[in-house]
Parts: sequence; C-alpha cells; structure tokens
Amino acid sequence: MKLAMSPAHNDSSDLQQMELSFTRVELDKTLTLAPNPKRVNGFWVTQTNSSNEVVEFMAEHFKRSPFFSGKRFRKSTYMPIISTVLANLLNAYNHRLQIIYSRDDHSGNRPWIHFWDFLSHLNLISTVIAGKNEKGVQSWCVALPELVELLKPATSTKIIFDRHQPSVVVRDKDGNVLPLSKNRAARLKYNRLEKDTRAFNEYWERHVVTLDGKNVVPIVKRKFNDTLEMGGRFYGGFQQLPSKDRARLIIDDLGTAEMDYSSIHWAILYAWEGVQIKYKAAYTLDGYDRDTVKAITLRALNIKNLSDLKKAITTSANPKNKEQYRAYKDARAVYEFERSKGLASKAPYKAPWIESFIEGIPSSTIADDLVDAFLEKHSVIKAHIGSPKIGVRLQAVDSEIMALVLNTLRLENIPALPIHDSVRIQKKHKIRARDVMAECFKEITGFKARVREVLPK
Repeated sequence: MKLAMSPAHNDSSDLQQMELSFTRVELDKTLTLAPNPKRVNGFWVTQTNSSNEVVEFMAEHFKRSPFFSGKRFRKSTYMPIISTVLANLLNAYNHRLQIIYSRDDHSGNRPWIHFWDFLSHLNLISTVIAGKNEKGVQSWCVALPELVELLKPATSTKIIFDRHQPSVVVRDKDGNVLPLSKNRAARLKYNRLEKDTRAFNEYWERHVVTLDGKNVVPIVKRKFNDTLEMGGRFYGGFQQLPSKDRARLIIDDLGTAEMDYSSIHWAILYAWEGVQIKYKAAYTLDGYDRDTVKAITLRALNIKNLSDLKKAITTSANPKNKEQYRAYKDARAVYEFERSKGLASKAPYKAPWIESFIEGIPSSTIADDLVDAFLEKHSVIKAHIGSPKIGVRLQAVDSEIMALVLNTLRLENIPALPIHDSVRIQKKHKIRARDVMAECFKEITGFKARVREVLPK
C-alpha cells in the first residue's frame, strides 16, 4: 500500500462536481470492520485479516503525521477509532451517503477530529465543516476515490457490531445516554435485553444483506426513553431506506418480503381493555374517508391532549396552510439538494405550525365534529388517547413483541430485519414469519393479530 502525502484542496470544487445523494447518515460509533470475514453461500471472497491490514496501515501513517499530537500512540485508543471511521466510510460509499460527524472540541472527541482532519489533509475525504454555533448546520464528509482505492482490499470485509459498545441504551429527552439503574431488577432486565440484542447482531455476521449488489449493514441497537419501560424499539441504518428500496433487498442471495402488523398500537390499546379489535373497521368512520381517519388515528397516539389534536386538524384543513406547507416541502427539498452538492444554501423558514401539520385533511373538515365522532367510535380506549407518554408506552410493548419475533425466527435460522412493527425476511419464509408474528403478539397481549404482506407501491 502507498499513501500519497499531498495537501488538501482549498476549495469545494470537488464537492460541486460529485454526484452525491442528499441523504446523510450520522456517524455510528458502534460499527467496526470485521477482522475475519466468513465465506457465505460461496460468493464472498475471504481475504484473511484484510481489514486489519488497512487499519494498521492508516494507524502507522497517522502516528507519524502532524495530526497526532500525543506523546504516546495508544493502540487501544486509536485503532478502534480508525476502524470505526473506515467502516462508516465504507458503508457510506456503498450507499452514496454522507457522514455527519461532530467537531465539538472536548477531550473525548479530539482523537476523532484529528483523524478526520488527517484523512482530509491527504485528500482521502472531502469534508464540509460547519461554522461554530451555526444552528442547524453540521459537519459532514464523503470518501474520495483515493480512499476507496485503499479500501478495496476491505470491500469484501463485513461490517460488524463493535462488541465493546452497548447494544441497548437508555436516553433522556435530550438524547443523552443515561447510566444504568442500580436497581437489581432493572439490571437483570437490561442484561437480558443486551444479551438478546447482541445475539441478533452476532447472528447476522453469518448472513448477508445487499441492495443492488452493495452490502447493507443489518446491525441494530435498542433505544429506550428515560427508563426500560418506555420505548425500546430496534433501530438500524437499513430502516432509513425508502420502502421501494427495501423491497429490493436481498438476503443470502434470495429475494425478500415484508410482513407487517396491522394497526398494532390500536390493537394493543384494545387488548389493555380486554377487547379484541375489529381490524376491518379500525379506519372507518361514517362521513369520513379512510385516509382522513387513518391520518387522525396515527396522530392521536402522539399528542399531549385533545385540544392539540383539534388545533392540528383545523390548521391542516386550512387551504392557505395547505399551500404554504407544499411550498415549504418543495423549498426544503431544494435546500437539501444544494447542501448535498456543497453549495451555499439557506434553509427555508419553517413556521411553528408545520411540525403538527397532518397531510390529507379535507378543507371542509370541522375539527370538533371529527374528534367527537372519532372518540365515540373508540370509546373503549378513549381514556388512553392523549394520556401521558402513551406513544413510548406503546412502543415498549411493540418492541417486546418484536424482540420475541426476532428471537424465535433466529432460533429457527430465519434471518429477519426489523422495520419497527414489520419484518423483512426471505420470501420463502413469509408464511412462517406471519405465523410467528401472530403467535408472539398473542403471547404478549392475549389477543389475535392481523399480519399482512407489505406490497411494493
């Protein structure tokens, strides 16, 4: 391997000429390069320790560069950083993503900044650095062809979950990771959740997901809100793929299907009240079309009170607001595209009401009449609508169901990707996946589920 020590470009001409997607991805510090890739279905080329060679090579040059300012090069500190950065760049290159990263100047982040700057100085990445205190703007980068060439020996290396990182986290409302509770029961629960999630990620090291011939990282983390009793859904980068792209995912050389729970949160609410939901009637309401009722149903589980729901409906039914909302969406799309090209662009003004706008509400809708009719239809669960933290309480149940589904399928050697309340599996397993999902829902709630295949639009 050779590394040309050429100075970095002083302008953004490279970025302006690159055909970049305007999708960005946050740096995931849980990813690392797998040191010993395994041959899967005969089409993976195993290159023994290929990723270790790349990491060692980069580390040696970084250590001798002016960007390393420490007195002693500690491999235990820098090797994981280098491996994680390269793993993220490899994944981003495969899927035409841009990596958002932090340049906050605190001691724990400085080694990361130094390595990003080292790569930029050598023209191995192009980076856009956000100005200090510039609200809503983040630093980001993309791999350049020179780095892709260096990573070629590792392109057949799988990206795996870093075993030194937790696979289950609890965060506060600001996104800060909270320390593990000292309560014995909470610790036992955490250890069980961690063990199961880690087993899921390790299982996927023996399987391969691709999209258009490019590897997709199937790694997940479970994220809870404030306590282990709130939230807990599985999150992975593959979930950000549009549904039309998810439909083209390949698992171990075979096409896939997506099996989905119908109206899962409403079914859980009815189960809490000891009632079997009538799935066919879930989104029907006399005098209103199905799309309107569905839009209200989804919003009703994410409101603080009924007044906020009525206000959102009134705002969304206003023809002038509809026009302004469409204009904002169009302007935002232009802004994101220009930013992806490295061009100077100003974010469009976002009116406060846009956050609560509900698409698809007819202009003739009267909020009081719609909400009253809606609550009368769902009088059995009326007390739950608008109750404190109802959304994350429901997620805690649907994530428990999903964890049971994934574990059951894994033990039957059926690889499955969680998409919140649906799973993507090989087509040959869709009947079994449907049955497992129904069985797991009944085991947790005591009631019947409705599971259907999500067909590509």
